[in-house]
Amino acid sequence: MVQAILVEQNIEDGKKLIDALEAVNFRIQMALWLYDSESQVWRLNIATPLVDERGSRYAYTDIQGVLKSIVPPLSLSLQDISVISTENKLVKSLKKAIRVPYGLQGIRLTRNTINSIYIEDAYIYSTRAITKIPAA
Repeated sequence: MVQAILVEQNIEDGKKLIDALEAVNFRIQMALWLYDSESQVWRLNIATPLVDERGSRYAYTDIQGVLKSIVPPLSLSLQDISVISTENKLVKSLKKAIRVPYGLQGIRLTRNTINSIYIEDAYIYSTRAITKIPAA
């Protein structure tokens, strides 16, 4: 269960889930923890084209399957996760404004406004879709 404070365990478990999803070729455009000041809850938002192509239920089903396969189990549950469209205004704005360098796990944004969208607090992960992976 995610709390009002984003702790290191949440960040680590989110990264483990993202890595596991990418390992099974689940397409992630962006992944970020986003704080909702109204509900005072952090949610792991995963932007994927699957939401537009097949619907959010399909994406949640895939994520649940991966979550169940991770050993040891993560502290995350499907209730802590939101799947969102890659056409989401926040996702599009962040993709234009933010680049998470390769090798960095993620970056924190606190009390920022990007493209007229106020972000109380967020943690954006480095994913294959938003970083260039150097050729081997």
